[in-house]
Amino acid sequence: MKKTILILGGHGFLGKNLNNIFQGSGFEIHNESRRTGCDILDLSILKAKISALKPYCIINAAAHVGSIAYVTKNAADVCHDNTQMYLNIFKAIQEAQPEAILINPISNCSYPGIIDVQHEELWWQGAVHDSVESYGNPKKLGFILSECYRKQFGTRTVNLIMSNAYGPLDYADTERTHAMNGIIIRIIRAIRNGDKEFLVWGSGKPVREWIYMEDAARVIREVVEKEMFALPSPLNIGQEHGVSINESVEFVRELLGADIKIVNDTTKQDGAPIKVLGKKKFREHFPDFQFTGYRQGISETIKYYQSIL
Repeated sequence: MKKTILILGGHGFLGKNLNNIFQGSGFEIHNESRRTGCDILDLSILKAKISALKPYCIINAAAHVGSIAYVTKNAADVCHDNTQMYLNIFKAIQEAQPEAILINPISNCSYPGIIDVQHEELWWQGAVHDSVESYGNPKKLGFILSECYRKQFGTRTVNLIMSNAYGPLDYADTERTHAMNGIIIRIIRAIRNGDKEFLVWGSGKPVREWIYMEDAARVIREVVEKEMFALPSPLNIGQEHGVSINESVEFVRELLGADIKIVNDTTKQDGAPIKVLGKKKFREHFPDFQFTGYRQGISETIKYYQSIL
């Protein structure tokens, strides 16, 4: 009998990529989200789903997320929903399927805002940047819960920290999509509108590390298939390489062949100055993992959005 993997948020950005990557893996993949009637904010519904499925592994791909502007405007809702989802996930696992392994991706906005290269040992060395505190702090709580449930109940959790994700299968709404995807959407629309200028929110100086979402899904598949459940916790999916927002915009403009001037709107928030994930520990456990090249990843993302917009 095939082992069951339950993907919470299976119809979202990470969830869709996970479904693609796990094709032909030999696991039985089961997706749950609000689309299937499984609202993770409702403990009784989530507990019933887990109890019925008895999954071998649960991947938490669910989140209430959006742009910096979105998580600022909806700060209370974002903080509440992500906190409640974590509380319910751990409670439901403990009561309905305590043998399940939880794979828990965490955004690197959970790192202190003052740190440039984000190494795991620095994760607690300061406050989350105030531009993303409503999202980053609940992600830290998810880790705290994993440690508490491990100590009391033996719950097994793999906490993986991801950088800013981009790639196909994300939202087309620039308020809800991830930052790089939002840039690509807006440039495509600017070209179609015949705009002469492209407005970049903020100074364009912050440096970001980008991960192609399919790569994150490939790491998770490797963790599950090789039963790498004793990894350091948390563990960066790190490349230790970043580029500025303006450089990223210029790269997208070049790939699209757009004759458009880049203008910065400095009235918008920048977020943390630098967010680059340290790679040392990741390379100790994934020495041969190959990340998708920036040019290839951006090109594939452009093709996706050109096909749906």
